[in-house]
Amino acid sequence: MVAGRPTKAQATAKTEALLDTARALFSARGYAGVSIDEIADALKWSKHTVYKRFPNKLALLEAVVDRDVERFKQALLAAGEASENPMCALRAIAHTYFGFSASPGYSALYAAVALEATTSPHLRRKLMQWAMTSLEPLHRAMEAVTPNSGWNAATTEEASAILIDLLDGEANRLKWSGDFEHPAAVERAFGRRWQVFLLVALPQQPKLC
Repeated sequence: MVAGRPTKAQATAKTEALLDTARALFSARGYAGVSIDEIADALKWSKHTVYKRFPNKLALLEAVVDRDVERFKQALLAAGEASENPMCALRAIAHTYFGFSASPGYSALYAAVALEATTSPHLRRKLMQWAMTSLEPLHRAMEAVTPNSGWNAATTEEASAILIDLLDGEANRLKWSGDFEHPAAVERAFGRRWQVFLLVALPQQPKLC
C-alpha cells in the first residue's frame, strides 16, 4: 500500500514537532552544540526530512525564535485586552512579560541565541527585530497611559526601557535563586518592581492597579 501525500494538518504537525525538538536542544546545549543530525536523530527522522523544511541550521533557529516571538506577542496582547483602563492594561502586560522573563525554560533559548549573536552580525540584527516585534504591545500600552503630568521619562521608549530593566533584573534574581518555582514569591517580586516603576516614572500620578 502506497502512503498518500500528507495532509496540510499533518505537515503542520510535523513542522511543529521539528520546532519543538530543535528548541529543546538549542535551549539545553546552545546553538553551536547541536547539529542537524542530532535533531533528526531525536525525531527519528532522516536528515533529508529536516532539510526539506529548512535549508540549514540557522534557518531552523530563526523559525524557532519567530514562533516564540509571535506567541510572546500574542500573550502580551491578550493580557492588555483584559482591561479597558490603560494603566491596568500596562500592568497586566508587564506582569505577563515578567512571567516569561522569570522562566528558565523561556530564557535559556535566548541566552543561547545571544551567545551566538556575539560573533554574528546577522543574528544581532535579528535579535533587535525580534525585540521590537515582541515588545510592541508593551510600547503601545505605555503610549496609551500618557499622563498629563508627572511623567519623568523623556519618551515612552525610555519609560518602556525603565520598566523592562526593572523587571529583567528582578527576574534574573528569581531564576538564579530558584524562587521562580514559588508563585507567591514571583508575585511579590513583580509587585515590588511595579511599585518602583510607578515611583520613578509617575511620582505624581495616582497609584492605580
